[in-house]
Amino acid sequence: MLNHPAFSPERRQKAEPLLSACTDATQLLRWKLLALQESEAWEDAQLAREVRELGPAAHPDYLY
Repeated sequence: MLNHPAFSPERRQKAEPLLSACTDATQLLRWKLLALQESEAWEDAQLAREVRELGPAAHPDYLY
């Protein structure tokens, strides 16, 4: 999960020791959920940016 582009190399370096040392399954699942939410938000923002940059479709029947 940490290899997702939403996470900077610095954040990965900080998170890896914490994840490796954690033995609490509940906490690991919380972190996993937060990481998924953040990566989804990053992807949504990227898609929205791409839609804005593309502009209107060349033909009404051709939807990106």
